[in-house]
Amino acid sequence: MGDLSLRLITMLGLLTVLVIIGLVLDYLHILRRPMRLGFWGAIVGIVIGSMLTYNALLPDNNFFGKVFTGIKTEQKIVALTFDDGPYPPYTNQVLDILREYQVPATFFVIGQNAENHPDLIRQIAAEGHQLGNHTYHHVDLLTVGRKKSEEEIDRTNQIVEDLTGIKMTIIRPPHGFRDPLVMEVMAEKHLEVVEWSIMARDWTNPGIDIIVNRIVSKVQNGSIILLHDGDGIAAKASRAQTVEATRHIILALTAKGYKFVTVNDIVSKQED
Repeated sequence: MGDLSLRLITMLGLLTVLVIIGLVLDYLHILRRPMRLGFWGAIVGIVIGSMLTYNALLPDNNFFGKVFTGIKTEQKIVALTFDDGPYPPYTNQVLDILREYQVPATFFVIGQNAENHPDLIRQIAAEGHQLGNHTYHHVDLLTVGRKKSEEEIDRTNQIVEDLTGIKMTIIRPPHGFRDPLVMEVMAEKHLEVVEWSIMARDWTNPGIDIIVNRIVSKVQNGSIILLHDGDGIAAKASRAQTVEATRHIILALTAKGYKFVTVNDIVSKQED
């Protein structure tokens, strides 16, 4: 399939042209009878464009292809996931906490960061955590073509496999953004697209208590929790709040009877 027929930006561009044409026709009093077809056609175009954008940006829909955001289960299981690392010293500190409480997690790593911090990638794998692909440059895949998307994914897969011997099976597109082409490329790579069911916007550093409350107050059986141990490839922002929040989240959910598992563990429950 060609890129042009599968790109969100192309679809939105075509709709924008149709909206403008409709509004111009209405302004010129053309197609106004019997029901102002130009005006209402423009409204329909705006609604369709909004729906396409909504389905590309929000995590919990399958409009452009199947994504995994958790499961409904009677088992009290949740998956902790961390994006944008590895990023010392914060990834190291998260790993210390996970080791202290014997909690497995899933790390969606940026290839460039993995390349710069190979020891952390090896440590994540050696300590029993799952690794997932988060592209090489943390690029918005909606803005690049097929070739660039494939390069971003393949390069990260290869780096992790070279460092650990592990072939990754899951991917989280940066920001969760995807369109038909993005989903097609990931399917061709045999990668399951994993989004999330709860996030705390911890990258904004709103405060430890706020991060914890945003997670603990919304968690359900089978939830996938999104946190950030990294800061993209900029590696400038502090993740100290996320580190400390991770400890409190583990303690609070453990007290509620939850067991922490990897994303693959939850995916396997879906397939049972």
